[in-house]
Amino acid sequence: MTKKSMGRRRYVFATLLCAVILTAPVLARQDGKPVIGFLAFEPGGCKNAAFHKGMKELGYEDRKNMVFVCRHAEGRYERLDSSVAELMKAKPDVLVVFGHAPGQAAQRATKTTPIVMTASGDPVGMGFAQSLARPGGNITGVSYYASELNIKRLEMLKSVVPDLKRLAVLLHSGLPQDLAGEYLRDCDAAGRAMGFTVHVVNYSKLEEIDGAFAEMQKLGAQGVFIAPTREVKAETKRVAEMGIRYRLPIVHSRKSFPSVGGFMSYGPDYPVLYYRTAFYVDRVLKGANPAELPIEQPARFELHLNLATARTLGLKVPESLILRADKVIE
Repeated sequence: MTKKSMGRRRYVFATLLCAVILTAPVLARQDGKPVIGFLAFEPGGCKNAAFHKGMKELGYEDRKNMVFVCRHAEGRYERLDSSVAELMKAKPDVLVVFGHAPGQAAQRATKTTPIVMTASGDPVGMGFAQSLARPGGNITGVSYYASELNIKRLEMLKSVVPDLKRLAVLLHSGLPQDLAGEYLRDCDAAGRAMGFTVHVVNYSKLEEIDGAFAEMQKLGAQGVFIAPTREVKAETKRVAEMGIRYRLPIVHSRKSFPSVGGFMSYGPDYPVLYYRTAFYVDRVLKGANPAELPIEQPARFELHLNLATARTLGLKVPESLILRADKVIE
């Protein structure tokens, strides 16, 4: 064999190899395996147990009859856009996102690929959908926001602190401004109706939580509202500890909060919502148009109370609130 023919064979082999690599996502679809892209905020988000349970119960198994591709933003809001851009290289048949900021990043990345999301804000007010009944675009899914939810949280806090005049709102500085504005509008509306003023206290990382509570003390805060955001276990526990140290009753959105020593939480069962998201993915993969799939809202909200913490804070919790609670920690 001449050197010229050997060189020609190497060129053909290299060309074929490149073709195989570049068309891998397409070949996956030809094998009947849809590609599900999952955008997580933190590394652990890729292993969301409730979502994967839902997918498994619907008969989906990674590499067997679907391809699951996940990218995460390392817990940094500024990395969401680059993470979803990388995810889009896999040419997903459907994008799955949990939370407002990841949803916005996905929305910026594509107007055609179906997006199934669990939204933390009002899907219509935040521009994800034209209406809950008919989203009208490429986004559908589940919302855990209800217009009266934050008002209810503050009504419960007020029932425990009847003379509440100054409320501190703990706000993560990375929370998207439109979502933060929505929570603050709810707090302001509740303040006008119930007779208290709202003071916003920001933090950006775990180490700043201590200083945030010291600031609340200087403001003369009598209660704290945690603006719902992504759940970071270390932060949740630290907030609970600071509430006890500064003798401040806190209302939180996550039911994990009272279990680590926090006073009260009121909100949806988040794992149930993540589980329900799998059903939307299934419907989209079977041909449903996201523009016509109604966005689902929670059927119920759970109230959890830690009465041991209440006693430590010197609070008298109304019997009516205790009877209403789904879980009471003694």
